[in-house]
Amino acid sequence: MDMVDVAFSLRGGRIPADHGWRLFRLLAERLEWLESEPDAGVHPIRGSRAVAGEIYLGSRARLMLRLPRSRAEQSFALSGAHFDLGNLVEVGDAHLRPLFAHGTLYSQFATTGTSDEAQFQSEVSAELQDAGIRCKIICGKMRRAQTQDAEIVGFGLMLHELSTEHSLRMQATGLGEGRKLGCGIFVPHKSAAAVGA
Repeated sequence: MDMVDVAFSLRGGRIPADHGWRLFRLLAERLEWLESEPDAGVHPIRGSRAVAGEIYLGSRARLMLRLPRSRAEQSFALSGAHFDLGNLVEVGDAHLRPLFAHGTLYSQFATTGTSDEAQFQSEVSAELQDAGIRCKIICGKMRRAQTQDAEIVGFGLMLHELSTEHSLRMQATGLGEGRKLGCGIFVPHKSAAAVGA
């Protein structure tokens, strides 16, 4: 699967840390194919923690979509958009970022639908086994996010000792549920030490 990240610069102030559902709905209004594109994912927006429940968008903040390469250019239509994420956020220019293999990957929020950590680890292990992915897993802090009418519960998740092939495959396919809400999307990570952060 030929997947890439499309990174847009962002300008704005503070936004809710729990912004996945609202962001996806706003993106889907602009990109009519996003909701039905099975391989698409929306990264959670990263920023510095401002106050409880909010993050501050500094100069390095990015809106990032993980998309099939065939959809990447279509997503450039987001440049210049203004989104109300609690405060007004302006979407800037887009840049393509190819995926690269790394032995350690991290998802800040992965969910299989359970709030029980042992069951979560069991379900993650089963999904990895079904996909033929061999690696070690480390479960991090519990995470919670709100959709329009439900709460999503999951955990930070690190996969390490991945082969090159398996690393690229996990980044392309993700793991668990809620990929368009920022869940189960993996990015390279320096080490397994900070999974609880």
